[in-house]
Parts: sequence; C-alpha cells; structure tokens
Amino acid sequence: MGLQYKLARVLMMVMLLVATHAARADSDSVMLTYTPDLATETIRMYWLKDDGTPYKTINNLLDMQGKTRQIHMVINGGIYSKSYQPEGLYIEQGKVLSKLNRQKGKGNFFIRPGGVFSVRNGVVRIDTLEKFRLTPVADFAVQSGPLLINKGVVNNKFSNTSESRKIRHGVGITDKGKVVFLLSKQAMSFYDFTYYARDRLKIRDLLYLDGSISNMYTPESPVYYQHYPYVTMITVEAK
Repeated sequence: MGLQYKLARVLMMVMLLVATHAARADSDSVMLTYTPDLATETIRMYWLKDDGTPYKTINNLLDMQGKTRQIHMVINGGIYSKSYQPEGLYIEQGKVLSKLNRQKGKGNFFIRPGGVFSVRNGVVRIDTLEKFRLTPVADFAVQSGPLLINKGVVNNKFSNTSESRKIRHGVGITDKGKVVFLLSKQAMSFYDFTYYARDRLKIRDLLYLDGSISNMYTPESPVYYQHYPYVTMITVEAK
C-alpha cells in the first residue's frame, strides 16, 4: 500500500474527527441526516404513478405528491436493476410490486446479509432476509444490501484498508428506536460509513440503500438537478 494512500487515509480520519465535534451542533458536517418524529410524521415509499410510469426524479415526485402532501424529506430507495426495476422486494401501500430476491450475484446488493426496511402500522423495522416475513404484509417495504449493522454487530466483510470510496446512503435505527436516514457528504468507504453511523449516530441496525447517485431532499436543502433517474423513493411526510 503506497504512502500516498496512507496519508490520504490519515487526513480522512482527521477530517472525520474534526467534523464529528462540529456535528454536535451541526449534524450534516459529515452526513446529511434526517430523523423522523413518528408521532407527527409518517414514512412512505413511491415508485409508479397512477398511469404506471415511474416518477424518476425527486422533483417530479414533489410536483405531483406535494400538492396534497406535506413532504419533509425525500431520498432514493434501494438498488435497482438495469431494467429500472427494484432489484428485490418492494411493497407499496400493502401491494407487493417486486418479489423478495434471495439469489446470489455480484455487486453490493448481493453482499450478505441482505436486509429489508419496512413500515407496518407505523412500526419501522430493519430485518435480515432470513428474519423478514411477508405476512402480515407490510404497508411499505424495500429490500437492499448489504446490511451493515445487525443488532449492534458490524458486518465483518469490510476492511479499514479499503480504497473504494463513494457517496453512500442508508437507513438506520438507533439504540433508542429512532429512525435515521443518512447520506454522506463526501466519498467514504463502507467501513468508515458504518463506524460513523454506529459510533456517532448510535445506530444499531443499518441498511445500505445506494451510493454515488444518491440525494436527500429537505425544504432547507432542495435538489436542483439529478443526473440519473431513480426507481423507488422514500419520503417522510406530515401525518
């Protein structure tokens, strides 16, 4: 491993530590985060419009759904296939629109354990593929992978020496049961992303959703332009 990489990694960790101190007052110094208040907010998911065509962009979703709903946050959902379909399970308003995928393959989606983020009667869960149950059917659910933290245990498939750095986003549940949507503001390894979530945000279950193309919308942080279309999107809305 070259000296240049080692120096870059040291600089990265210093930046993380400095930003973490700032994060006590400004939680988006390293990560953009959104923690819904489930007493006053609800989590929904979107893929297809009433005419069967996809929304594709955050702004299209806001233009159509924002007329009748007060949307506080939007983020792209799980990984999708080359045919612009959800790669695995996707449930919207109690309807299974894409089936659970237990196949083996290449890419982040197939790194095990995989997981499912679901909402049922206001209760939010992150389950492994083995633990998730289709019945009773969830109101909303999306499958993705890898599951980076499961009940406080970090996935050991990722190394602190990894040179793969990308923008990353995911959804987590803290040790106090709060949901956190998080999007890195800089390219990070899976290892750094995971340990930041665990150590700084106190997340005990963390599901990776997607990477380089990801965006998070809030009214204070609009998304002006989107390079690639999305398939599924997750919103936080006023009840």
